[in-house]
Amino acid sequence: MLEAFEPIAAGNLKEVTVRGSFDLSPDLVWLDLISPSSDEQQWITEAYGQHFPTLKSLEDISASSRYYRDDDGILHISTYFLTKNRNIQADGIEDHSGQILASTHTVAFILHKDRLFTLRSQKLVSFRAFRARAYRNDYDLNYKDPIWIFLGLMEAKLDELADILEDVHKYLEVCTTEVLNNHHREYHLDLDDMVTRLAQQEDVLGKAQLCLMDLRRVLVFVSRPRALGSHIYDTDLRELSEDVRSLVEHNAFLFQKVRFLLDTTSGFINTEQNDIIKRFSVISSMLAPPMLIASIYGMNVDDLPFAHGVYAFVVVSIIMLTVFGLPILYFRKRGWL
Repeated sequence: MLEAFEPIAAGNLKEVTVRGSFDLSPDLVWLDLISPSSDEQQWITEAYGQHFPTLKSLEDISASSRYYRDDDGILHISTYFLTKNRNIQADGIEDHSGQILASTHTVAFILHKDRLFTLRSQKLVSFRAFRARAYRNDYDLNYKDPIWIFLGLMEAKLDELADILEDVHKYLEVCTTEVLNNHHREYHLDLDDMVTRLAQQEDVLGKAQLCLMDLRRVLVFVSRPRALGSHIYDTDLRELSEDVRSLVEHNAFLFQKVRFLLDTTSGFINTEQNDIIKRFSVISSMLAPPMLIASIYGMNVDDLPFAHGVYAFVVVSIIMLTVFGLPILYFRKRGWL
């Protein structure tokens, strides 16, 4: 899929329908390729002489492959975007065992002086949010400059990360209530399932941390002298860097909260297991004396008291119940039952 945009008089972005290379005019300021076909890539090459990397090559993690300026002065940046899976609700209350809550996708930015090219494998919420914002031009920017489009997409990425962290925070508050509420935990909560749910949230936080650190590296790269060719972007870059720092700190706090809930849940699981083992131990101790008496009277010995007679069975049964009841009273007094 190939989506193209041109600036209009008010500075907003307007989408242009592209049916071939003949529609790719010099006025287009942003061309967004989503899993492009070979024909669409050929249109770009014919119109602008721009070649694109393969989607697989974008996964290279070395800094020299992800952030660099080529011999023609064109900036090449590959960065991670985090998105929640479509089948996961925003509130995260439901049980999603076995599902991946969020995934990372690499997006390539090729920044010319006159236009911006983006290459990605699928549609992303951040891009849709930025397009709506650019259509309204909320910040009164001149999108004839492709660098403002690039910075706007970085801001939309940061906003999406903030929303995801907020969703995780809300979900962890629900988990805290479930784990620390004694009645709910004992009668309604599946602790093994809670461990799975918390591990899923930790996975989301780990991916968010990856995206935040990657965005920090991008901002450091473009903040270098002459990287963007002007100092008019410095204020926005500083604000983005400050936002990244605050989200990194918030993400670290959420990591600690997840670890606390995991440790607490694991502790309750161990306590439940110990209680079960203790009950079995107590029950076996209570049954031992009656079993001993029954085994003695089960032997072929004629001289045992109460071994014969009409009431022998009743008397022996009373003895067995007595030696069974006395440990119960003792264990209850000690609080073991």
